[in-house]
Amino acid sequence: MSDPIYIFAGGGTGGHLYPGLAVAEQLRATQPAAKIVFACSDRSIDRHILDPTPHAVVVQPVRPMPRSLRGWGGFARAYLRSARQARQMVGDLKPAGVLGLGGFAAGPIVSRAAAVGVPTALLNPDAVPGKANRLLGRRVDVIFTQFEPTAEAFSGAARRKVRRVGCPVRSGFATARRAEAVEHFELRADRRTLLVNGGSLGAASINEAIGQLSAELAELADRWQVLHVTGRSKPPPAGRDASGLHLRVLEYCRRMDLACAAADLVLSRAGAVTVAELTATATPAVLIPYPYHADQHQRLNADALCRAGAAVLCEDARDARLNAQRLRDVLLPVLREPERLGRMQQAAGARRITDAAEQVARWLADGGRRADYGRASEGS
Repeated sequence: MSDPIYIFAGGGTGGHLYPGLAVAEQLRATQPAAKIVFACSDRSIDRHILDPTPHAVVVQPVRPMPRSLRGWGGFARAYLRSARQARQMVGDLKPAGVLGLGGFAAGPIVSRAAAVGVPTALLNPDAVPGKANRLLGRRVDVIFTQFEPTAEAFSGAARRKVRRVGCPVRSGFATARRAEAVEHFELRADRRTLLVNGGSLGAASINEAIGQLSAELAELADRWQVLHVTGRSKPPPAGRDASGLHLRVLEYCRRMDLACAAADLVLSRAGAVTVAELTATATPAVLIPYPYHADQHQRLNADALCRAGAAVLCEDARDARLNAQRLRDVLLPVLREPERLGRMQQAAGARRITDAAEQVARWLADGGRRADYGRASEGS
């Protein structure tokens, strides 16, 4: 019997890929001979994340759905090329299972695999599924989700396939230790750490707002230090040379497990993977959701942590000056009040979930023969 091959399809934002890498890690732990092929988008962030891994990578020409009629011709041509590529990949590799990681880059492979009877699953870690995931949900065997209300966003038939398992997180987040993180990032062991992170692509509005808070942060330099991940090609925060503040600025962080291990508080967007990593590491947060999504799914991602008391919400005003003022009202009180931070840490610890990657990997390894993974949606 040949070694099993699994295809993981998705990408385009970076965030889609990290849960797939967590599942791949679990599959390889139980099936060392398994081979995993990532079918990603042609965006540079995907290769930046995947190239250092041991997995094979196939780039697809597929594009996201256009927002205007003008883009549909190019979209259709790219999708047809990707569909032909998917037909060849599935036919040649004969995968034991396919995992859609969400978004437009999952479409061609997932559709082809489902059409020819390959066990096919979809990861949907965001609170609200996007258009591509709502369409793919009709075709796959099972949909793995992070949040309980997500099932309601799928149609009746797809809703019955939903299993809530959490969002797969790489094992390093459970094993990383603060002492290693402090050394890795050249931080001070006698200071608490504020981790500022805008996600794989960064968040210019957060960077700019933090720059405007440099004087206030400097006043806390005897208790706090800052580890700031600005994002690739994003400008560093202005005013970052605030007197006395120990500040480490990175364009990109490959070791987010260590960054979370170092962090006593995180200021970040509320992407699904970020929320999952905060949950897995029991790290309290100030969440400033991306404001430009029509469905505001990052705000909904943040909701469970905020209701539990593990995070507080700060709305992005889309203006650096206003954001700085809002962070003065939301972030600075947490930094200044150790008792409040302690309560948030306790609340974060109560929500810890760690076995999502294992559950998804077991479903794939079992060839989709069992349906009792995770928790079925209400009324299914």
